[in-house]
Amino acid sequence: MSDESVPAPATERYIADALIIYGVKLNESESYANFDVGEGFKSELRLQLYRSGNPVRKGDYSVVLASGYAFDGHGYRFDSNRVFLITGPKPQKAVGCGFEIDGYMMWRIQASSQLLEIATKYSDAQSLILDAQLPGKRSPSSYAITQSMAHRDGRFTRD
Repeated sequence: MSDESVPAPATERYIADALIIYGVKLNESESYANFDVGEGFKSELRLQLYRSGNPVRKGDYSVVLASGYAFDGHGYRFDSNRVFLITGPKPQKAVGCGFEIDGYMMWRIQASSQLLEIATKYSDAQSLILDAQLPGKRSPSSYAITQSMAHRDGRFTRD
């Protein structure tokens, strides 16, 4: 009997804060990843890593369309796919958490590893700017953190 929530087993050694990211490598065939910018095949956005003005080889980093992750013996799925730039670990064939399907890979990282998340949204300006600033949709850091206290007819109590 197999359970889809069981993550891949540890390989070389046990790492307490090990994290496994499951997804698809978007820069598998090229040194860059392509993103549709909403105009069909007329235009695209390319994401490529450079160091000191030179492009980094495609095998040295991964642009990952992540679908889920495993941590502390449990597998989880993201509510929607997320795009990460992962440097360091090489991708491996996915094992565990139901990601054994062709095309899926896994990256073993530590919870303290630095990642870059690429947020992609395509919509009209009203949705992306104006509607996003409505109360309740803004990030908590955009609200004022000052508080003022008004008195009630010269009293500070409700009695």
